[in-house]
Amino acid sequence: MQGTNKKYLILSITIVLVGLILSIFYRPYIYSNKINDYGFADIIGSLISVIGFCFFLWGVKDYSNKEKNKQIIIVTLIYSFGWEFLGLIGIYGTFDKKDILAAIFSGIITFIIKEFVERKNKKRWHNNV
Repeated sequence: MQGTNKKYLILSITIVLVGLILSIFYRPYIYSNKINDYGFADIIGSLISVIGFCFFLWGVKDYSNKEKNKQIIIVTLIYSFGWEFLGLIGIYGTFDKKDILAAIFSGIITFIIKEFVERKNKKRWHNNV
């Protein structure tokens, strides 16, 4: 496993674990104490969805930068519209506009982190040549 793949896999596992911990502990605490966190507890899953999934993919297999960008777009569309559509038609979960926005935001954050990781690795590669 290359260093970049390892970084993505570690990031994926970390982000998913933080999301799970927030869902298990933070969300019930916020709901039971009727705290207004401006809807953050409602969108935890949508915020980590694209990041966790894409980073996992990139952690187990190499992809070109162009392919990673395509994957970000596809996964963002699936999580923001496809997944929420299932809630809209009553198949799974509930439809929530905030989750659509959170999944789109997750896609944007995924792209930003990917660019940071790729540039850092490119810079490190050039310094070693």
